[in-house]
Amino acid sequence: MDAEIRAGSMVPLGYVLIPDKRLGWRESNLALFAHHIRTGKHKGKTSIIIEALRRIRRHGAYTAYVDCLGATDIRGLGERLADAILANLSGVERSFEHAKAIAAGMQPTVKVKYEHVELALQLARETNAQRFFEGALDLPQGLAKRSGKRVVVVLDEFQAAGRLGPRVFDVMRARFQAHRGVSYAFLGSEQGILEELFSAKGHAFYRFAVPLDLTDAGGHRFGIDPDDWLEYLRTKFATKKMTIDDASIDRLLDATGGHPQDTMQVCAALYYLMRDAAARTVSSDFLEVAYEQAMRELERPFALHWTELGSHKYLQQVAKRIAHKAVLYAADVEGGAVPRPEVLRALAALQERGLVVRLGRGRYDFVEPMFGEYVRRLDEGLIGAGTPSRRSRSQQDGQTLRSNV
Repeated sequence: MDAEIRAGSMVPLGYVLIPDKRLGWRESNLALFAHHIRTGKHKGKTSIIIEALRRIRRHGAYTAYVDCLGATDIRGLGERLADAILANLSGVERSFEHAKAIAAGMQPTVKVKYEHVELALQLARETNAQRFFEGALDLPQGLAKRSGKRVVVVLDEFQAAGRLGPRVFDVMRARFQAHRGVSYAFLGSEQGILEELFSAKGHAFYRFAVPLDLTDAGGHRFGIDPDDWLEYLRTKFATKKMTIDDASIDRLLDATGGHPQDTMQVCAALYYLMRDAAARTVSSDFLEVAYEQAMRELERPFALHWTELGSHKYLQQVAKRIAHKAVLYAADVEGGAVPRPEVLRALAALQERGLVVRLGRGRYDFVEPMFGEYVRRLDEGLIGAGTPSRRSRSQQDGQTLRSNV
């Protein structure tokens, strides 16, 4: 279990949910996604992309996964793409560094054959950043032509690429639409930006990709049937020679709202807690402490997102009202009146960020209940606004996990 759990939070649903078999997603949906991405152009969300790409490679295609977040300029993004493409030939990460070494007449630090990087040798000699970027964008097409295989390129956090220059998306669209034998998947965590980029007229990628929604047809939150959660968690704890009963799973899912990452964050804390205590059966006390431990671990990423909301007028104020389930348009609440048009704008902005979901007329809730709990605690002065607290809520006011759900 511990090897499968990665920390992280505030990953909104994105434009489309992609199912994850490890978290109870349907096997048929996984196969369907792998089929669609092999044969066409689609966009989706990250959660199962690595597994899907593995299956696509098993069918004989080449794949490339590029995280656009963190690239500081177009050359850096181009090098990430070049590394991902060349890895198919060399099996070595950061293969483009070896291409640059060979192009400069030096010996690579890792033994890489000339033919493994030949595709990018001319590109490695390019000094102009714009020409380099355009050349890197053509590498998937070059690999497809050279190998005769389909190439599948996944661009994660795609919206971040638009921050690298005013015409980045225009250049990418011009290149991609001319490629044959290459499929592209565009993923991201900023729902509103992706939706506008692919659905609004006048934008570079208008109608270039279509949304692929593979959520469970049953309409369950995050597309995961509670029965699938029960089976999955029982099985995972059993592999560690531990038992968790249905009532404990229900309490856990109530507290996390079934949010995949947060649920696994609590499970990871629970596993380590029980392992260190040499315990074999999950109890309500273990579950409560694990929840608080996960909350402490999530406070830092939550604080970063809370700070970002503070840079926009009324977003924090409206978020607090949602967290406390207060009347959204009330004028006599702490913080003063917020004009109704501003409340509506704030709600739209929070939905675009993937933070809240509309439940009904005038009713909204957080997509990630643990973030909602963070906002409540922050507003009540139980934690600091910028740094994780040293004491859990249960230590401060005696509240238990059951009071949170």
